[in-house]
Amino acid sequence: MALTLLKTRGGTRFEHQPDPYSTQSVAPLPAWPLYTLLYGFPVIWAIGLWQFLPTVLALIMVAYILIRGNILVYKTQWLWFALTIWCVVCTVSLHGGSDILAWGLRFVNIFNVGVYGVYFFNAREKISAQGMLGGLVTVWYTVVILGWFALFFPDFRLITPMSYLMPGSLLNNPLVRDYVQPPLAEVQLPWGAPEPYIRPSAPFPYANSWGLAFTFLTPVVLAVITAATKKRTKIILSLSVAAGLFPAIATSNRGMFIGLALCVSYVIFRHVLEGNLKVAFYGLVAAIIALIALVASGTLAQILGRQEYSDSTGGRAALYKATWEAVLDSPLVGYGTSRMNVTIGVSMGTQGYLWALMFCFGLVGLFLFMAFMLYSIASTWGVSSTTGIWIHSVPVCAICVFIFYSFDIMQMTAMMLCLALIMRSIVHEEGL
Repeated sequence: MALTLLKTRGGTRFEHQPDPYSTQSVAPLPAWPLYTLLYGFPVIWAIGLWQFLPTVLALIMVAYILIRGNILVYKTQWLWFALTIWCVVCTVSLHGGSDILAWGLRFVNIFNVGVYGVYFFNAREKISAQGMLGGLVTVWYTVVILGWFALFFPDFRLITPMSYLMPGSLLNNPLVRDYVQPPLAEVQLPWGAPEPYIRPSAPFPYANSWGLAFTFLTPVVLAVITAATKKRTKIILSLSVAAGLFPAIATSNRGMFIGLALCVSYVIFRHVLEGNLKVAFYGLVAAIIALIALVASGTLAQILGRQEYSDSTGGRAALYKATWEAVLDSPLVGYGTSRMNVTIGVSMGTQGYLWALMFCFGLVGLFLFMAFMLYSIASTWGVSSTTGIWIHSVPVCAICVFIFYSFDIMQMTAMMLCLALIMRSIVHEEGL
């Protein structure tokens, strides 16, 4: 078989030219690898494999892609491939085994989500838009339900089967322990605070990761609500969103509310541009009511109150300044991984994905990520349905909040699959 490159509407196709004497047809890509990642998320987390299985599933998807051939690559996905390759180039800055391991954790996330996006884009026969969205909603329910458990059992740690296989020396590492013996919440008692702050974090190690997942996945739930044809489905999902606000508020996460406000504002803005002033008006009224509820319930005061005891804003400013100064010393390839700043006491290349890209993979890595995001957002601007606009709000939000939020595998997966869904809908006219 020969591999040829064909130009198509919206992308480029890699296609195996079959042997003229062969009657074998091209098999569809199976749904189970991606469905295992999404629908199996709560089980994968519970057995302690969340840091391992996503990469295994990505490699399985690569194998299926190579066997099948006839793969269509959307025009902007080449920039993500370039970012993946550049991450490998940046290994020239690594020193020692610990650096390689830390670089690998960041690299596999970028590699994995790129594979997921291409796989879903080419799996139309087996993975419908509804099926993929249902998987993301499953992840959202997992986040919310565990958030509720965290409110009642904040000190609980899940002892996963994987933890029994880990050497004791690795379990002594706090991050490794949080992955294989995950806590339900971050319990924080800043100096001077009258009582501890119980901030839901499961199924992630940190409360900020919980907040980002909630930020990216709630618009997906709202998109499903607008697309649902059964009234019962709309009611159940709407009540679930309302229930999810309780653990969300408990995180005292300013960035989460900023992200959600960006998504809502974007949807209202798009409806105004489309001339749907009635929908935009109702959305604006709902947003104002939500803001009044946040103030009246004391939620805003709670978030600002935590800031009084923890100067996270001032600490981040100092870290960002130090990170930028370090990047200027290695602007192209960065440092491959984060580095501890002994003066501040925090690692440079953390506290925001923008800073992680810039520090670990240089200004070139940051440029490639931003080019992919902005070009993808612009090229999928034609989405016009309310469902599609809610989905489109996720990458729009991501390119804003990545300044102060660190992206892990599930958050990046949600972002990439939302983009891939709109890309596929535009290329194959699936109706978003």
